Amino acid sequence: MAATTRPPVQPPGPQQRAAEIASQLVSGLLTQPKAGSKVSARTWLADKEYPLLADVEFAMEELNSLLWSATNAGFEIACLESAGDTVPIVDIPQNVMLDRAPLPSPVPTNPENSYRQVVGAMPTDAKLQWLEPADISAIVLAPLTKFLTVRFQWIADNPTIRSLGAAASVQANNPYLWLTVHSQTSGLRIHYSKTFALNFNPVFGAPTTPKSGWILPGIHKFAGMDGDGNFLYDKGTFTTPPDFNVQLMI
Repeated sequence: MAATTRPPVQPPGPQQRAAEIASQLVSGLLTQPKAGSKVSARTWLADKEYPLLADVEFAMEELNSLLWSATNAGFEIACLESAGDTVPIVDIPQNVMLDRAPLPSPVPTNPENSYRQVVGAMPTDAKLQWLEPADISAIVLAPLTKFLTVRFQWIADNPTIRSLGAAASVQANNPYLWLTVHSQTSGLRIHYSKTFALNFNPVFGAPTTPKSGWILPGIHKFAGMDGDGNFLYDKGTFTTPPDFNVQLMI
């Protein structure tokens, strides 16, 4: 009888890989050891096995830090409805002009007041929900999976890539993608955030308009800071690739 040969096992595709990693990252939110057990050492996602994930992992750690702060202080997390998902707001850059004027009274003295002051930078027509920290894991999974699917699809389409820490260049195997941002208002400093946990502290560049720079593959939202230090939120959501020219409404 002739021996049969099993077909080779196919590696998971970008969507399956994204779902697996998203579940792994979300499962680490608000987890703590059982009573009496020791805290195990953190296991980082190996760059060789999981390339281009350091920035995603750090974003989840920032979200987890907020969730623990909210849990310990007993306050809810502001979440924004965007592109069919509900996502938590982690941080927004504060008005830098406050350093040049008397601070508002009373000055926030506890984590909840500080967080609500951050969220207060959002426009008044933003559709916000306030959820318990324990409910955030469930809503983050879907947008995180979508983000990672874009990242892993780019990796699949470009198997020879440079390290995340490598200097950006125009080489075809460079993971950083050249993006141009246009805004309605000139002179803005452009900020951006991953879509699964909104943190607009990262700066894309200045001044507009337009402003070009490098960004890693993924799904992002953008905002601006004007010369008076005011935060301007744009409602658009952009997937790169294929969006290499971003038209903002701010």
